[in-house]
Amino acid sequence: MKKASFRVKGYNIYSGKISSPLRIVQISDLHEKEFGEKNRDLFEAVENLRPDMIAITGDMVYDTYTKQPNGAYIENVAAWAPGVAPSFFVTGNHERIWPEYVKDIFIANGVIVLENNFVPFQANGAKIVVGGVEDPTVDAGGFRKLRFPDDGRFRLLLAHDPAPFEYGYIKTGADLVLCGHTHGGQIRFPGGKAIISPGDHRPFPKYSDGLYTSGKATMIISMGLGVSVIPFRLFAPREILLINLLPQNEK
Repeated sequence: MKKASFRVKGYNIYSGKISSPLRIVQISDLHEKEFGEKNRDLFEAVENLRPDMIAITGDMVYDTYTKQPNGAYIENVAAWAPGVAPSFFVTGNHERIWPEYVKDIFIANGVIVLENNFVPFQANGAKIVVGGVEDPTVDAGGFRKLRFPDDGRFRLLLAHDPAPFEYGYIKTGADLVLCGHTHGGQIRFPGGKAIISPGDHRPFPKYSDGLYTSGKATMIISMGLGVSVIPFRLFAPREILLINLLPQNEK
């Protein structure tokens, strides 16, 4: 099996709501892509990052429109992740035909599936709230059902599609939103802007990858790992993200 490469990209997010460092690894848009046998290379890379938490932001599967998803593939990811760190999953648009089938596999393996709700999370002395919304293709107004408590804890929101950032996700009260979906455009100018995104099929998408801010909220978009529609990536590196939540006084 040919070994495919991917990069690890890091972000530091500072907040007065964070009392001690928290390491989050984000995996997005695998689309049944394998890195090494049964994703061994991907899993080892994540384990070596020593995360406190793993965020899986949708589109683990590929062609669910004509057939049931590959259960063995989902099982492999779902069974591995919680053994490394507490893991959370939200649906993407490629889960939309079989969302309960996919979610049930993750749940059975101990992954926390977020469905327009939030849960408390604590690691290394840091206490945060983790919320997640269904992809709009699974529940069109899911983000309207989630409102974070305003109790001083850092509020992390997991989503798939970045499009509702300003008109939806911000209204949940999130401090940080982690998304995928765009594949970084999948086709980009060398070292520059996304030309088109399989996510919205429009040229020069508003959100393609990286960090965005609006008001007090921040959104980070992963370029993800797989492909869809277009069977290749051009100047759009495959990636996993390491997000470090850090106390404001460490800045």
